Amino acid sequence: MTQAVHDIPAHVARRAVEWMLELQSAPATPALRQAWSDWRAAHPTHEAAWQRVESVRSRFGGLAGVSGAAAVAHATLSARSRARRRSVQALAVLLLAGGAAYTVEQRTPWRQWAADHRTRAGEQRRIVLADGSALVLNTDTAINVRFAAGERRIVLLRGEIFVATAKDPGRRFLVEMPQGLAQALGTQFSVHSEAQRAVVRVFEGAVEITPAQAGSPALVLRAGQGADLSAQSVSSPRPVGDADRSWVHGTLIAKSMRLADLLAQLSRYSPHPLVCSDAVAELRVSGAYPVAQIPLILESLSATLQLQIETQTRFWGRQVVQVRLAPRGA
Repeated sequence: MTQAVHDIPAHVARRAVEWMLELQSAPATPALRQAWSDWRAAHPTHEAAWQRVESVRSRFGGLAGVSGAAAVAHATLSARSRARRRSVQALAVLLLAGGAAYTVEQRTPWRQWAADHRTRAGEQRRIVLADGSALVLNTDTAINVRFAAGERRIVLLRGEIFVATAKDPGRRFLVEMPQGLAQALGTQFSVHSEAQRAVVRVFEGAVEITPAQAGSPALVLRAGQGADLSAQSVSSPRPVGDADRSWVHGTLIAKSMRLADLLAQLSRYSPHPLVCSDAVAELRVSGAYPVAQIPLILESLSATLQLQIETQTRFWGRQVVQVRLAPRGA
């Protein structure tokens, strides 16, 4: 039975688009084709999403004359030199058109994938903007850059960024997120946008944060302060330190942190969730953990705390669901 388009999860549809672009933009090595084949075989929805991609491509790619929006999409998909985000935007519309569950809106996965800059889980990226400001994108982050005559604006669609602003007296520097705005007052700061809140931390200078809801009072954070921001309000300031920006250098610093909390933080850099059993959740750990070395971190924790690593899989071991730390012999 053919799976309905609206039954395909958003993340699966997005991955199908990614596979199409990867196969189209680089030589299809045997390893790449094998990985693509494995992904398709891992779950029926994967194959359904890929068949939808193939259907769209054959529908428009094989026609001698295509007009209107379809022509734009066809040209975008076939022109390798065009920006990747335009390809995704066009294909996303076609892939899920006709009563689909997803649209190319501001807060959907499609807009995030089509962002100017993005990172995948476990990836970090450094960017120098046209004005000389420096950004570091943390794991699983997406941003758009909007520079104009009167302002420099970063739209944080998801994830976490560190910003070191360059001086430009004629243009203010803003970070926009669903919860509100952060205006830099000559500074170094970070913004982490989550589902219902954002966390703003200031390391140098000052940042004014304003909730999205009209009329909500703003708050100026000074160096060494951080606060939570929702669409309606700002929390009271609290202290922040160098450990709060250690991720910029690829390290997570833990000081007597609960094991469960450490694994929750490390999960942001892992392709699958990292958890532990309730029996060891309250164990305290300290150290500097390189976020690009998740397997080594798990081995170290296992050896130090006398734990065993349990890997839960599905589809005959082809897909890891989660990795769990538990007492040995449990």
